Amino acid sequence: MVDLFRGRKWDLVGLRNLWFAISLLIIVPGVVYLGRQGLNYGIDFTGGGLVTYRLAQPIPLGEEPAALGKAWAAIQKTGIEARVQLAGTAAVRDQLLVRTRRAERNADKVLSEQERAIQAALREVFPGIRRIATDMVTAVVSKELLENAVWSVVAGMGFILLWIWLRYHGWQWGSAALVAVVHDVLVLVGVFAMTRREVNSPFVAAALTVVGFSVHDTIVIFDRIRENLRLRKGATFAETTNISLLETMARSVNTVLTVELVLIAVYLLGGVSLRDFTFAMIIGVTVGAYSSIFNASQIVVVMKNREERRIARQRALAGRPAAPARAPRAVAARPASGSLPPGRAVAGTRPVASRGAQVGGSPAEAAPAQAGATTESLRPAGRTGVPREARRKLKAGRKRKKRF
Repeated sequence: MVDLFRGRKWDLVGLRNLWFAISLLIIVPGVVYLGRQGLNYGIDFTGGGLVTYRLAQPIPLGEEPAALGKAWAAIQKTGIEARVQLAGTAAVRDQLLVRTRRAERNADKVLSEQERAIQAALREVFPGIRRIATDMVTAVVSKELLENAVWSVVAGMGFILLWIWLRYHGWQWGSAALVAVVHDVLVLVGVFAMTRREVNSPFVAAALTVVGFSVHDTIVIFDRIRENLRLRKGATFAETTNISLLETMARSVNTVLTVELVLIAVYLLGGVSLRDFTFAMIIGVTVGAYSSIFNASQIVVVMKNREERRIARQRALAGRPAAPARAPRAVAARPASGSLPPGRAVAGTRPVASRGAQVGGSPAEAAPAQAGATTESLRPAGRTGVPREARRKLKAGRKRKKRF
């Protein structure tokens, strides 16, 4: 397949604030709905009775809302608090699901009385209706299921954080992956809170699957970033991340599209019992791919930039001032004439004489002195005036590039 992203000049990392804003716009409404209305827990988490009835005549397409309204009005006359839902296949809706609240005492007896009262009320609206199944979940079982669901999600996130931290030897990578996973879970829970879909055991299975899918996609991107960090020594971390995202985006998009095509087919053509699970998977897979590309890697860039600025400030505070310029080498004065034999100098000094000068007053004795004479002006160019420490810092500064 043609890679439509590799080699593009798109600055994905530079727009990271935009990606973060989009995530907040998705999460905030869901959290608000969650705080006000809560989740629509299923019988697995609330406990109570679930009675399944089969209708004598299937409900025609397009008449489902009217049929549900009639059934709900009939049950309301009995004084029993219950929820009603149509079930069956996409083409034939011939089942009616009635969920009742959990009874605190004598649950079996109360459920039997509710069954008879509800069935009598529904027969007035749907003649020939009959009960085909009855389920009941007690308070103890529902509480245990809810606690296990929460702990399973928390434990999964903890193991993910530990594994990424050990694999990449840095807390930034694991923290970014964990933030992306929390982002996916919050979006999924928020969508279910806004749509009032039922949260049950299949929802927990879908949430854990979404967490695994999101982390898998995130690790693929992290591996490409780590590989490019070794290959592109002169590029900044943000530049390397941007290139890695463009190189792996085709793989992420292709994976999401192939999975979503199957999920959409199951949602449209499968049974009603799978629709909530399939809906959760569609939302989770889409959001998981988005968080891996536009959240997890961008968070690592933000953390790395902050760490580099912190290290630069610490080095600036702890740095030593530049060494003073080196003074010219002292030249010992030439001893007076006659104090030493011609052609010899005082120990520890260098014989220096100007051109054309005579040592000891004799032209013949001036030649050896001129041959060995040196001055500071004859030293090689580039080695005077700049101390060694200053040259080293200047060379290091030239290699350091500005990071964005």
